[in-house]
This record gives sequence, C-alpha cells and structure tokens, in this order.
Amino acid sequence: MKTIADAVHREGYLAGIWLAPFNVQRGKSRILKEHPDWLIRNPDGKPQLGCVAWGGAYTLDIYNPEVREHLKNVFDTVLNDWGYDMVKLDFLYSQCRTPRNNKTRGTIMCEAMDFLRECVGDKLILGCGVPVMPAFGLVDYCRVSCDVSLDWDDVWYMRLFHRERVSTKQAINNTVIRRQLNGRAYGSDPDVFFLREENCKLTAEQKRTLATVNALLGNVFLTSDMPSRYTQAQRAEYRRLRTLFERATQVQVEMENGRIYIRYLLGGTPQKLCFDPF
Repeated sequence: MKTIADAVHREGYLAGIWLAPFNVQRGKSRILKEHPDWLIRNPDGKPQLGCVAWGGAYTLDIYNPEVREHLKNVFDTVLNDWGYDMVKLDFLYSQCRTPRNNKTRGTIMCEAMDFLRECVGDKLILGCGVPVMPAFGLVDYCRVSCDVSLDWDDVWYMRLFHRERVSTKQAINNTVIRRQLNGRAYGSDPDVFFLREENCKLTAEQKRTLATVNALLGNVFLTSDMPSRYTQAQRAEYRRLRTLFERATQVQVEMENGRIYIRYLLGGTPQKLCFDPF
C-alpha cells in the first residue's frame, strides 16, 4: 500500500484510500474470530449486523477501549506508515443503528465522528454513509446523496426493502435539496457520474443531467468510468463538465412553472440547466 501512495505522490497528486473502519465482514474477518468481544451485540447476545452490503458486516463498538486503540493503530498505519493523505470512510451509520450505553443514536454518531477526526488528525476525510448533521465541521468532504445507479431508479422490488437505496433519480434529488451544505458544512460529494455506454442503462439526457448537477452543486467531481476508453465526443463532454466544475460562479437553483432551473455564470455569460423535478 505504501508503494501505491508513493507512486501517486510521484505524479503530483494526493493519495486517498477507502476504508470501512467500523465494519467487520461476516464470516471472513480475523477480528471476528480473535476478538468477538469487540462487537456491538443485540439484546439476544448475537453480533449486530451493521450493514448488508457485500455479504454483510458486524460493527466494532467504539466504547470498547481495545477497539479504540485498534482503530488508532489502523489510521496511524494508513496515514503515517503508508503515507496516504485522505481516507474515504464508508458505512459509518453502522455505529449508531441502535441506542446503547444510555446514549441516543444521534449522540453515538456525533461521538463516533469526533473519534474519527481525532484518529485522522489534520489529514483529509471524505465521509460516506453518515447522517449529514453529525459530520458538520468534522469531515472535509461528505456524501450528500445515496449511491447512483447504473439505471434510473433501480429495480422496483428494491423499493420495498430499503429506505435509502441506489438510485440515480434520488441521488440528483439529494444533491439539489442539500446544495446549501456545500462549502458551509463541508465540501459536498454527490457521488459519481457516467459518460460511458457500456454497463450503463441511463439515457444520454439522464447522464448529462446527473453529470451537470454534480459539476455545479458538488465540491467533489468523480466518475466511475475509465476515461482512457472515452471516445472523442466523451472526452469533449468531460472537458465541458470539468470547466463547469472549476469555473462556474453564482450558481442558483430555482423552481419555475414546475421545473427546476440551475442558473450560473461561465466566463461572465449567463447559462442555465433546466429539468423536471423527480
């Protein structure tokens, strides 16, 4: 891992790495086998399932002193020994799924975020899977939307099981509604956009709307595409979006005649994006 960070630094960039610091993968983790007492437990004594993604994971209890020491060592290794400059910390909500220790879920999440900032020090944090308010002022960047989907609104039956699920439609809604947080509470991360054709069912208009909203209302500009595979037209579209992200000013969002209008200046010239609310 240190070799990867060093290679990124040689290219003149900061190095970031994804972590799920509170999670212990179900059935595969050494911690699960060696330190079962580190996990949050249900009233029946069984480990609490913190998230269901990728086979599911249990959750470390940050009120256990050994867990806190372990996590401090993890971050010390990643940030100081390996030399990473930023950590993307995911599935953080798992820490506060239920109240415990005579603390509310909100108190637990706030104390968990305080602890993470203590561990990371002055390095960068991109918070993900965390309620937006407990992250105020404690992370440098924060996801403000659900995960985008490779189609518009995911398969219909997933809507029966998840309050917050992958959905491009809902991600755009989240980014627009939470736009006031950007640059105030932290830099907003609206998740990724797509320009590619392969393995993506979004229409050209849907991809353009998603990417333009992200560029205008976010502080993090990421794609899950392989840009090296872009066509000339896709490269031109990426350059257009990058210009919006870096140079658009006086961005305002308004509702007129049932439509959403995002107005902005680019090089002093008024521009706008309009689309129907979802």
